[in-house]
Amino acid sequence: MKSGESEIQLQKETLRVETFSDGVFCIAVTLLSIEIGVEVKNNATNRDLLHTLIEKWPICLAYVISFVNVLLAWIGHHSLFKQLHKTDNSVMITNGLLLMLVALVPFPTKTLGLFLLTGALKTAVIFYTAYFVLISLAFRMVWHAATRNGDLLIHGITESQIKQTTRSENIGLVCNTVIMAFAFINPWIALALSFAMWVYWIGFA
Repeated sequence: MKSGESEIQLQKETLRVETFSDGVFCIAVTLLSIEIGVEVKNNATNRDLLHTLIEKWPICLAYVISFVNVLLAWIGHHSLFKQLHKTDNSVMITNGLLLMLVALVPFPTKTLGLFLLTGALKTAVIFYTAYFVLISLAFRMVWHAATRNGDLLIHGITESQIKQTTRSENIGLVCNTVIMAFAFINPWIALALSFAMWVYWIGFA
């Protein structure tokens, strides 16, 4: 095989991994929205429906929180793979682990929404925030698998760029761990810190 053909083949393999990953992120977001809905009641009045819709705000809040988190995770995943020239089994396996966690995000999201106004609030928030610590760990594993072999990275990438991405992955892991720790103290503070982290990643990172 000629070097040019080999180069194209490597790019195709990386593109296949990215395309599959994008599909999983898309499915995760779609499943989040499925959890929102109201039951049909034949004898319901306008007041009844309005009351039911208002009661749905915890589920809607959990949806918004998870949607933004999944969106930021997708952006981070896209940025990470832009730095890869090719993939190997380690990258695909760790990426598979990451996607497995992303696909299951609707589970902790529904749990958070259902128990947000109950006595189990703390456990629900701890579970939710701990889940995103796992996702951050999975991201870190993917990047470690990608950088352990310099041949996987795009040509011309600098050591400074590699360190910058590593630093960003570490910051995300530390931030999510701190948020989980605060969930043990005050669940509402933990949720507020999640919002603050969105502001950081969207506005500054």
